[in-house]
Amino acid sequence: MSLTAEQAKAFAERWYGAWNARDIDAIMACYDPAIEHSSPLIKRYNGTDDVSIKGIAGVRDYFDRALKRNPTLRFDPMHITVGLESVLLVYRRMTGDLAGEVFFLSAEGKIVRSVSHYG
Repeated sequence: MSLTAEQAKAFAERWYGAWNARDIDAIMACYDPAIEHSSPLIKRYNGTDDVSIKGIAGVRDYFDRALKRNPTLRFDPMHITVGLESVLLVYRRMTGDLAGEVFFLSAEGKIVRSVSHYG
């Protein structure tokens, strides 16, 4: 799937909108059932040595706990870059820190793999 700038922008608006609304159902609607999510925070918050979570149920649980743990969670968009099958979103977190996430999308525009980066 080759992405256009317009598709990437629409994806970003939907993803940011869901997270900033703190709507777990809308958030999860962005993700494919076979999602694999990687983040440096997984080890800390899951209490395991795992660096990724596979499957929609595990990712939903992780994100739901993140929303509850961070009542002021907000992502302020800064930049979008487009790859062939991926989108990189750069944003500022509620802490003021920069973050970036790479999203690999299915033909349906759902996230099949996401990789979080925090600065």
